[in-house]
Amino acid sequence: MTEVIFDSSFLMAVVERPTTWREDIVDTIGSFEPVMLDCVSAELQKIAIGRGARSRTARAALEIASAFKRRHCGSARVDDEIVSAGAGGEHLIATTDRELSRSANAAHIPVITLRKGRVALD
Repeated sequence: MTEVIFDSSFLMAVVERPTTWREDIVDTIGSFEPVMLDCVSAELQKIAIGRGARSRTARAALEIASAFKRRHCGSARVDDEIVSAGAGGEHLIATTDRELSRSANAAHIPVITLRKGRVALD
């Protein structure tokens, strides 16, 4: 089964602008297993500590990801860990971050992103 590794930017985007992202991914690539790296979770937890809309969005993103498969990270930058986890095998990366998308494309890892509120495959 294809694994989709989620970045915090994608999860926060689907909270900010609710969409049928899960169904859209299934329609685009078929069944998949969502994956959350520990370092992405830590990034969201750090944002969630504060007050305001961004913190509430991060808490909701963590709630969405609570049922995702978990993977450990090394000590590299979060984006580098995501690309490393996506290398080899049947993996895709879900992100709205342009820099991460470019890095994934350079490593020949397909990217799922959002365009006009819909899932798109880069």
